[in-house]
Amino acid sequence: MGKYKNLLVNVGIFGLSAVATKLMAFILMPLYTLYLSTEEYGIMDMATIMVTTLFPVLTLLISEGMLRFTLDDKSKAAFYITETMLVMLASCVLLAILLPVFDLPIFGGLGRYKIWFLLSYAALCFPSVMGTVARAMDQMKLIAYASILSALIMGVLAYVLIAGMNLGLMGYFYSYIVGNGSAILVYLFAGKQYQFIDFTVWRNNASLRKQLWRYSLPLAPNSLCNQIQTTVSRFIITGVLGISASGLYAAASKIPNLLNVLQQIVQQAWQLSAFQEFKSSGLKHFYDVIWRVYQALMSVGSALVITLSPFIARVLMQHQFYSAWPLISILVLAFYLSAINNFLGTIYQAYMRTKPLLIATIVGTVSCLAFTAMFVHSWGILAAALGVLVGSLTIFVIRVIDIRRLMRVDMRPFPTAITMGLLAAQSVVTLIQCDHYLSLSLICLLSIAGAQCYELKPLINLMFGRRKYTA
Repeated sequence: MGKYKNLLVNVGIFGLSAVATKLMAFILMPLYTLYLSTEEYGIMDMATIMVTTLFPVLTLLISEGMLRFTLDDKSKAAFYITETMLVMLASCVLLAILLPVFDLPIFGGLGRYKIWFLLSYAALCFPSVMGTVARAMDQMKLIAYASILSALIMGVLAYVLIAGMNLGLMGYFYSYIVGNGSAILVYLFAGKQYQFIDFTVWRNNASLRKQLWRYSLPLAPNSLCNQIQTTVSRFIITGVLGISASGLYAAASKIPNLLNVLQQIVQQAWQLSAFQEFKSSGLKHFYDVIWRVYQALMSVGSALVITLSPFIARVLMQHQFYSAWPLISILVLAFYLSAINNFLGTIYQAYMRTKPLLIATIVGTVSCLAFTAMFVHSWGILAAALGVLVGSLTIFVIRVIDIRRLMRVDMRPFPTAITMGLLAAQSVVTLIQCDHYLSLSLICLLSIAGAQCYELKPLINLMFGRRKYTA
């Protein structure tokens, strides 16, 4: 039971971090939609999307390789961490050189805030990498401390600067940079992470660089899957329908992020455990158990958000933003498939087989872009939501088939297919708002919850020691 206990502890720590950061974003959403125009909101969202998109592009996710190899051999940690921090600095310099590109119309006015965008990139990405260092070096509690402090500072500043001082979009940038930047101080001084930087070790272990980069390079497209689909969809919407339509789509996209809180908590803990337990006995059994729990949490959470989406939207989407709420159901279904894709992707990473992730990502991204470009003129922003769904579904099919080469994880095909069918039906009735759609949506939610309770019964028996679990 030790591996399950460690997983639960990690879930708790990542949970505190997620509650502090992700939920703060939802607390601030009514503030943004109330005080910012649709154009300002669109620029704000474009800045956020570009930061999260450029991070894997400019750093090639070297931090993920650092995590995997440091957990495998901590005696080489100084090399991996030093290499990662140098890459981070280089990414900031490269972004500074590329800043004039953001004057292009496709970025919807982001070019007017170039310097603040660069600072936002640094303020978000350095704490993210330092958090990965904390995971690798067993500084788990530090992640929660840094996240709570940065979220509180950002939230207080946002209300003071935007609502109190009417600074608008600049108030957002100030609060974002200062809030996230405070986490850097926590990692540097409370965690003393500067001690992990050693240029002598870095110079004397250059032979390790090749394996680190061989592992990390294919991970960037995998991480980019959601960002590329979302970002290019924004570009298409902005180019065809205007920045205001992009703002509406962005507002609808925020509510499915409620599920990202849950998914990222479980995913980060699962990834850490998958790496730590890779060389232990009973690996397949462990993965089978975690799959059941993961699938249950993602499916029930998705169904619950779809059921509550009209009510959540009334609170979080003010004024003209509310008209985009029906898109939420499609975006939640896409999220569910993406969550499964992330679970399977972690298995590839545990086996250090990252190249297949690149293939699936390319195919899925092309599917998303082709669908969106083909139908955006006639279907509007709905085409972008459906395009993300098509891309996620394509990646899901490829990975489910290909993963068998590494491990035959028992994904419970029949119960999983039923769950997916119910989620799809729930999404459709909510999207078209047919007669009694709320009642039909509730029936789907209860059916999914019942099916998952039945699936988790063996795990409950395991936890209470009634009998040995058999997957």
